Amino acid sequence: MKKYFLLSLLVLFVTTVFSQNKPKQKEKTPVPSDMEKMMEAEMKGMSEEEKAEMLKMMKSIMPEMAKKPGSDVIQFTDNKKLVPVKDVTRINSITKKAFTEADVSANTALLYGKLMVKIPAQEKALVTTVTAKAKTASSLMEAATVSFIQGHNYAAIALAIKAVQSDPKNVIYQNNMAAILSQSGYPEKAIPYLKKLSSQFPSNSTVLHNLGYAWLQLGEVDTARRFFGYAAMYNPNNPETALCRGVIEELRGDPKKAADHYVEAFEQAPNPFTENMAKNVKAKDRLDKIDFIKLKSRISIYEYFKKDWIKIPALVDDVAAYENNQKIKNGFSKMFSELEDKIDALLEASSAELQALAEKGETEFIQTMMKENQKGVSMISMPAVYINKILLAHIANWQQDYTSGYQNLLEEIQQRKITMTKSGKNDKCPDFDRKNNTFLQYANPLIRKFHATKIEEARLWLNAFCTWSWYITGNPKNTVLAQCMSWTAFLTEMYKSAINDQYAIAKSCVKQNDDGATDIALPAIPNFTCPAVISIPFGLDELRLSADAINFDNNDWGIKKAAGVRDQNLTLSYGIDKNYITEPGKYGNPAIKTGNGSITPPSLGDDELMPLSKILDELAPLTKIPPDELAPLDPALLNADKKSSPGNLNAIRNAAMARQLLNEMISTDCPGKPPTKKTRKQKFDISFGKIEFIEWNENENAWVNDKGERMYDKDGNPIKKIDVSLGEVQFIEWSEDLNAWVNMEGELMFDKNGTKFKKFDVGIGKIEFEDIETNGLQTAITNGLNAAAAVSNFIKDLFK
Repeated sequence: MKKYFLLSLLVLFVTTVFSQNKPKQKEKTPVPSDMEKMMEAEMKGMSEEEKAEMLKMMKSIMPEMAKKPGSDVIQFTDNKKLVPVKDVTRINSITKKAFTEADVSANTALLYGKLMVKIPAQEKALVTTVTAKAKTASSLMEAATVSFIQGHNYAAIALAIKAVQSDPKNVIYQNNMAAILSQSGYPEKAIPYLKKLSSQFPSNSTVLHNLGYAWLQLGEVDTARRFFGYAAMYNPNNPETALCRGVIEELRGDPKKAADHYVEAFEQAPNPFTENMAKNVKAKDRLDKIDFIKLKSRISIYEYFKKDWIKIPALVDDVAAYENNQKIKNGFSKMFSELEDKIDALLEASSAELQALAEKGETEFIQTMMKENQKGVSMISMPAVYINKILLAHIANWQQDYTSGYQNLLEEIQQRKITMTKSGKNDKCPDFDRKNNTFLQYANPLIRKFHATKIEEARLWLNAFCTWSWYITGNPKNTVLAQCMSWTAFLTEMYKSAINDQYAIAKSCVKQNDDGATDIALPAIPNFTCPAVISIPFGLDELRLSADAINFDNNDWGIKKAAGVRDQNLTLSYGIDKNYITEPGKYGNPAIKTGNGSITPPSLGDDELMPLSKILDELAPLTKIPPDELAPLDPALLNADKKSSPGNLNAIRNAAMARQLLNEMISTDCPGKPPTKKTRKQKFDISFGKIEFIEWNENENAWVNDKGERMYDKDGNPIKKIDVSLGEVQFIEWSEDLNAWVNMEGELMFDKNGTKFKKFDVGIGKIEFEDIETNGLQTAITNGLNAAAAVSNFIKDLFK
């Protein structure tokens, strides 16, 4: 048993140590290293002999660990030191003139000329190489963003400037150029552009945040605080804003309020940088208590198990249907027997390699597993560790609730059965049938509803578990496969109970045959040997995030990571409207967060517009805010009913489309398949006619599609208003199998005559499909705090 305990410790520890390790420091007196402190914490409860064994094996793999992602990340112990001292000279150098579009073009050209004179030769060569290939503004901004991620800040600034020059009215490019300038050490050059954007989009939280970040980098904390406050009020779902607000609260002497912000940021995007900030205010223990229910809408999940993996049959709740009901139950019983045999065989096969290794002895078992685990560590590993902690804590509580709820249901139904079917003194066969029918109509719907709800909860959890288990350290000795197969057996038992628990009662006084069996097809067991691979778009370029390899060097432009640079801490959000600077999480806009050697893959965010009334009390009085820094309040934020406006509905639609496109980019990578040859795409992959949005029309009291047609169910009744994940917008999809439109509940869409809607090309608001195809998803940069200087060879007077 001890070796398996050590294995679970290794999986967690090997990933954790990569982000915690830091360069050795000279000490007058020897003190325990961070690694040893971590080891002590993780090995509580082990014997001295076991601890010694673990430390010995860890030292044997440390050389290899130092080569893995995150091994060179510098930890920090004081969050307040992330904020530079106030730089009055640079603050005074900021132009007071409000930029016009003409000023943007003129100033951008001026910056480019000064930049190209002073930047290092290798950065200039990179700019020359890319501009020779890039033919559009979107491709220039794509290359600028990749350069920024890869640590080529000067090349990134130059390419972003060229993108703005090629498309001077593109507000997303202006935001991104300003963000790159700020995070490259030149916030005073970014502020005029951001102030111009804030006057155009006074309630855009990304612009407000980036303005706050620029002022913060100049040490102007009070001004930064106002902008972060308004950014949070307009969008409470941006992790970068929460982190910046937290560090400002620390500067104001309130570490408790700061901790709240750090935990809030961690909920949005689990990340080692955020963990470090929470740890510094003694709030790390709060991170383990985050609820999966809150997290599940914010993480990418590959659907190993599709909805209705096994379709739960609804038995006819009538004694007259006994024979047919029994055929269904017998058919499923036979199918489950075959399925369980298949699962057992796969589970035995998946466990064989691990078992064979265990039989070689404890020492070899642990040494081999340590080496196998550390091979699979990637940039997603640390977020995966956090998410799996949350998943495992959730399922432990969920199983307790499920067991007690299930037992209570069965007991309640059994008690009602005794009462409802109790024989009267003069009861005849029709009386028995009537009472049994009444009981069936009461019991079976409750049973079906309970199991359907719990199965859906378990299915979603299992998809998340099997997705993120891969990202921790890969699949050493088929451990992920074995775990997922074990949970498949559990899920199968749930489906089995959902069918077995339904009552089939024979008609009284009539002999009925219960030996028949319906032929039930065996469901396909997901291939858990295939890790989920998430493709992150940068314009038409896609960078793949997988369990075994994340290499941003494999980009269309051949931009390699700059030597000796730290990974940028930032958030990239995705949208489909070139006139809208996307806001991470708001309306459900998807986003990724990078930082401290890790990547948190696309989070889906929230589609609600939630007012934060407390922020109003914390902000400076409106009369004291300079007019050019004052963003007018959006009345919708203070609306207690939070009723979505047409503009909000369109934003929700656009965000849903972006999420759908990102979800379609999640695939699996199976062993033995040759790698797909990477070629530059001419168009972004998008399927016409696949997605339609329908809205609830209060006047019609019905769901209507984009053509204004009402939605009906198969019986010709208007579909009732239901709570859906997109607020007042429901998502429907074209089903090739059913040759029909289906909604999120799996219901077919019919017109008022009961005819299925035909497949057709649809438009969504003002979305320009052609623009998405040719330029890809629109990527907006939100600045993030950094633990160390992100720019190597910083040029102080670059723009003088």
